[in-house]
Amino acid sequence: MRHVSGLILSVLFVASSAAQAHASPPPFEQAKVVQCMLDHTTSDDETIFKNLIVAALNDESDNVKSHLIQVSSLMMNLALMKCEVGMPMLADPQFQAAAKTYGQHLGEKLIKKAFDKLN
Repeated sequence: MRHVSGLILSVLFVASSAAQAHASPPPFEQAKVVQCMLDHTTSDDETIFKNLIVAALNDESDNVKSHLIQVSSLMMNLALMKCEVGMPMLADPQFQAAAKTYGQHLGEKLIKKAFDKLN
């Protein structure tokens, strides 16, 4: 009998662990993810983004595509490795909106830096 009750407890523990694993994830906090990505952006990351901007301004469509792939990879790596975004979330419209906001903020920061050098 003792063996059976131990087995039942083990099954219940595994079942409750599985249920917790399938529980809904915490809500996505777009502003927090954007800020995290900005906080972890390095000067090398900024250079990748600058290259995209320059290629776009010069109407270099092949280079734009290449740099866009690099920027997309950069954003995914930041989100996954530094900002605790799960892989399934990358396809979610909420993350895509966060990535767009990140790009806008980073672009504005780089343009501001460029204009500051003119003064």
